[in-house]
Formats: sequence, structure tokens, C-alpha cells
Amino acid sequence: MWKIAIIDDDRQVLRGMKQAIPWDELGAEWVGESTNGHKGLELIRKEKPDIVITDVYMPVMDGLTMIEHLRKEQFQGKFLIHSGYSDFEFARKALRMNVDDYLSKPVSRQTLRESLQRVILTVEEENKIQLEQKALRDKVILYEPFVHKEWLKTAVTGTMDDWNKEHPLFNTEKAQTHLVLGIEIMRTARISDVAAPDRFLFRFAIQNIIQEILSERQLTFDYVELHGYHASLILHFEKDARYEELIDGVKSIAEMIIDCVHRYLSISLHIGIGGLKNHWSQISDSLEEAFHFLSQGAPLLSSSSLYAYNDSSSKRSQSNGVLAKPMRFYHQLIEDIKNTQGKMAESIIHSYIDTLHESSDSSEPFFHALGAQFWTIASYALNDEQIRLWEIFTEVQIEAELRSIHTADQFGVWLHDKIRDICVNQHWHENLKHKQAVDFMKQYIHENFKQDITLAELAEKVFISRNYLSLIFKNATGETINNYIIRVRMEQARALLLKGTFKIYEVAESVGYKNIPYFSTTFKKHFGITPMELIR
Repeated sequence: MWKIAIIDDDRQVLRGMKQAIPWDELGAEWVGESTNGHKGLELIRKEKPDIVITDVYMPVMDGLTMIEHLRKEQFQGKFLIHSGYSDFEFARKALRMNVDDYLSKPVSRQTLRESLQRVILTVEEENKIQLEQKALRDKVILYEPFVHKEWLKTAVTGTMDDWNKEHPLFNTEKAQTHLVLGIEIMRTARISDVAAPDRFLFRFAIQNIIQEILSERQLTFDYVELHGYHASLILHFEKDARYEELIDGVKSIAEMIIDCVHRYLSISLHIGIGGLKNHWSQISDSLEEAFHFLSQGAPLLSSSSLYAYNDSSSKRSQSNGVLAKPMRFYHQLIEDIKNTQGKMAESIIHSYIDTLHESSDSSEPFFHALGAQFWTIASYALNDEQIRLWEIFTEVQIEAELRSIHTADQFGVWLHDKIRDICVNQHWHENLKHKQAVDFMKQYIHENFKQDITLAELAEKVFISRNYLSLIFKNATGETINNYIIRVRMEQARALLLKGTFKIYEVAESVGYKNIPYFSTTFKKHFGITPMELIR
């Protein structure tokens, strides 16, 4: 109900106005009246009406002064002024205070009705806009953590295109330096032999352990999931922090993470420590350094291994291809495999091979290390997509193929071949998954055709969205799910009718129809004859 208040010093006008307003038609209610602006101010503050109809010239406080006070208090209601006076200055002041309409006394019922309808329509539109804006703000708040996470991921992998974007990530008031820890979960039986949901729980548990360790030390950090069994931990320090002063503490943190994860989860980690960077645009270099050291092998530490950046290793890493940013390359390539089945792989590989041609070191061991690292990361990442590379290719085969690579171009050809094979297998796996879903649905329909089967119910059972499920079923069978259900019911009904032992209504009920005329109509549409014509 729209709440309306009336302010006028003439009681006859108040009574006439109340009688003239079509309350029910407008969906409105009267919430009070007053004979001067001062009392009107108190009434409006208390009742908060949607619309105020007010006179201008009144004792104690005039209507415009009342409106001015309310506008200063951020009152958002609508004002209709009705007055017997015509004054240019008064009209200009009313416009300045955002008065919605001016009605000259005496006002007719029709004019009052139309004016109120216009104002109510305006309020409805404004409310609609406010609701939409609120919904948008709620969505922004809801998705902000995910958006922030994606920004972090593109920053740490070096795939962000524009570093000048206005984002809190790059516009912090406090100047900081950043260092990345590259985390690799080792593929042991503890991890690889469990279902995907359990692997997600393991990764979630690892993240919680890391957050607890760092929170206890009151460190500022960001944790970013990469692909499969790889993650990055970004530590933030004061701008004037020196690497030499930090490294012992960072190593201690890494060792504690490795030890706690192994102790509480029986999961082994490798952790590499990258260099300290002064700007977010350099953060991917720290990630590359961290994972480069892991790919070179490292001494055992507790149950797992740790390797840290230093000046000499930085020079070695640059000469060995870290500047070519393999982690960024792997990220782009695996995203392409997962999302487009390798449609962009050729251009991604071509661009990276060009970078390798410009690299200062293109030795055979370097290509072998790159290939092995790519294969490890791809194996982990695609495992969650139910693509197990170790079931498609043997380790002996991959090692032999990598040993035969001598140049960057040969490395590119090898990548092309492997991605093609992976995508073919992925497509086959997807088709197999679809076939299994369709077979299950057909069996379920045959077993439950007497019940009310819904698309939502089927989608929930096979863990596929309703729209996608409809498309899969139509492509596999040539008909919609609803048509298939009807066909199964009609064929069952015909078989029962031909036995001659059941009445038509009994057959209808046995195949899920309580409405006999509807059953007969559907039967005729399907077979061209009615049930009665069939049994004659």
C-alpha cells in the first residue's frame, strides 16, 4: 500500500481531499494529516509516507520550508503541492527542492487522480531501479571473492593483459614487495587413487593448514589454486624489506607447511621459493623461479623438498629459460585443452616456440626438462577432468619421446601431437560419459514410466544441467525426453490393450494417466487410432 499524508491549514480542504482520492483504486492508504508545516514535519518523520500532498502558505511553518527541512534530512518521498497562489519565485524554489507536481486550488477529482497515478508510477519505476541496483550490488559482493581470485590467478601466471586497470590489487596505499612460493602436491597413492571430490577436500585442507600457519605469524598473503595439484602462495612484505633478511623466515614457513601437511594429511609437498618482486607486474617472474627450481630437482626435506631463489640461481634460471615463462605457457595451454579442446593450442605453442628461439639457452636437457614439467602439470590438471594421461601414455613412452627432442621446433611438434591425442581422448571420454547418461535415463524411464518423471529429477541423478541434458538426449536418440517418455507409455499401453484383459481406464492409470480423455487423445496422436478403435 502506498502511504499518503495531507498537510493543509484548511480543514475543509483536508476532508475534501481525503474524499476525492480513490484510495482502493490507487492501492493507497491515508497515514495522517496536519494543519501546519511544523506538525507536518513531525508526522512525516514518524510515518515516512511515500507521497505528501501539502499546501504552501500555512501558519507556524509554510510548506516549502517543511519540504526544505525534509530534503536536508534525505527524505525520499514525493511531494505534491496544491495552492491557490501563483508566484514565480515560489515555483522556482519548489522545482529546486524536487517537488513532483503543482496543483492549483481548487483541484478536480480527475486531476488529483491523474497526478497521484503519475507519481505512483514514478515511485514504482524508482523502486524497480533500486531493487535492480541492490541485486547488482549483492551480486558484486557475492562474486567479488571469485573475481579477486581470478585477478590474482592472472597476475601470478602472467596472463593479465592490462596492468593499468583500476583494481585494489594494484592500488594499495601501502607499498609492498611480493614473493611467491610454488607448491606441488606429490602424486602418491594417497592422492591419485581417490575420487575427485576427495581430492578437492585434500586441497581445501591443505589451504586451511597454510592459512592457519600464516595467520599465526600475522603475515599478509594470498593463496591461489593453479592447475590440478599446483598452487601458489604469495607473501607480501614491507616495501623496504630485503630478500637476505627474509629468506630464513620464509624457508622456516615452507618447512612448517611441508611438515604439518604430511603429519596431519599424510600428503607430500614440494615447495619452491621465488625471488622478491617490487611490483605486481613482476609477480609471475617469482612464480616461474619457484617452479623452475622444483623442476630441477631438490634435496629432501622431511617428507618432501624445498628449493629457494638466490642471486646465482636467478642467473642460472634466466639462462635456462625462465624468461620464456613456462608456467604461463602451461597455464594457457591447459586452459585451452579444458575449455576449447585445443582450438587455440597451435597459436599458443607457436608463440612460445618463438620465445624459445630467442632464449639464450636452448639445450637438449632444457627441452627435456620443459617437456617433463609440462607432462607432470598436465597429468595433475587433467586428472580432475577424468582424463588420466598415465592410462593413455606410458612413462617409458614419454621419456623416450623427450630424449629424441633436440630443437625448439621438435619440442613444438611433440606438444602438438600430444595435445591432439589428449583432445581426441577427451572427446571420446565426453561421448562415453554422454552415452552412459543417456543409457541410464532410458533405463530409468522404462522402469519408472508409471511415475511423474521430470527433467529436473533426471538431471539431478546424472549430475548434468537440464538444458545440456536435453541436448545430449536429443542428439543421441533423435527425440526429446518428454517424447521418449510418452512413447514408452504409449507402447506399454498398446501392449496391455491388446491383451484384452484390462479396461481402458485401468490401462491409462497403469501407464501414468489419471485423465482418461487426455490419455485417449495422446494415444490417437501417437498411433492414429483411439484405444477403443484398437480393441474393437
